[in-house]
Amino acid sequence: MKILYVAPEHVSGTLSLFKREHERRGDTCRFVTFWHSQWDFPDDICLNLHGMPNRAWVKSLRKAVASEPHDVPSRVVNGMLPIWNPNPIIRAMFALRDERNWKLIWRAVQEYGLFDFDILHLDGGADFTRDARFARAFKQSGKGVISYFHGSDLRARGYIPEVDAITDLRLTPEWDLAALDARLHYSYLPVALDSFEYRQYNPSGKIRVGHAARNPLKGTVHVLEAIVQLKTTNDVEFVLIKDMSYSEALTAKRSCDLFVDQLTNEGGWGYGMSGVEALAMGIPVITNIPSEMRPLIGGHPFIQADPTTIANVLQSCINSPELMRSVSESGRNWAVERHSVERVTDSLYAHYKKMGWLKS
Repeated sequence: MKILYVAPEHVSGTLSLFKREHERRGDTCRFVTFWHSQWDFPDDICLNLHGMPNRAWVKSLRKAVASEPHDVPSRVVNGMLPIWNPNPIIRAMFALRDERNWKLIWRAVQEYGLFDFDILHLDGGADFTRDARFARAFKQSGKGVISYFHGSDLRARGYIPEVDAITDLRLTPEWDLAALDARLHYSYLPVALDSFEYRQYNPSGKIRVGHAARNPLKGTVHVLEAIVQLKTTNDVEFVLIKDMSYSEALTAKRSCDLFVDQLTNEGGWGYGMSGVEALAMGIPVITNIPSEMRPLIGGHPFIQADPTTIANVLQSCINSPELMRSVSESGRNWAVERHSVERVTDSLYAHYKKMGWLKS
């Protein structure tokens, strides 16, 4: 079986993980990206398309005529996810960009035989072009199309109608999205556990508290306020993981004793890849699991906190080294059980089988 992933950008390393796991199972897998990731994740086939958001002038233009997804974190109204329906100026700009890029796209389609694949994964629920011309042609040959949504692609941008109309299966690692649309199936984020050496909680000297601030909606300001408060009576050091390459971020994270994922749930519920990686390293993770998510996730190792309690929770963690050692071990085990790339891909292949795509 041949599996193709199309993604604007290699955001969190998951494309490489899926490719490796598909190939381990004897299948062929390629992934195509529109531009090289600012976090320096490796590419497979990178098209370096024109007019993409990795260009400073494009970012400035988008701010002038539209809005950044993080500036408008959610357009959900009455529990309904939005539909992408921009004003005529923005639609025309996308059309012009797509026409300029189509020659590059079509050359890659022919060179790499992209129509020869059996299953198409559209990362972010987006094709190479907004009119979904490649995905529509792919689907017309009787093959499967999957859309995978990360968060802001749905909360702020919404479903792209041309893509949604041909999508057979919709997946997301976001609990709040799955709760909003019954068509969305929850899928755990995959992690290569063999890449993360487990280290039991055993701080020496200063307690290093880490927090990744790539997404401004995580409540970073509340973490900073808590650290300032704790420093008056504790030997604490704050490790802010921001504007780093992925390898630099992992090095910084490994140096931490405790990790705060998110506190506000304004950009999604519970936790993300940073929290999973910290668990895999044996670092106790503090985050905000909202009440609506608790019956969905079941038992978990996360330490509960919100903007009003984070300082007290951190203090309690610092005062409880034995408990943190237990949390460290249970966190690693939970990450293996829920987030190992093998378990996540097992679930993906179960979807393939259910859809009738799995070839024996």
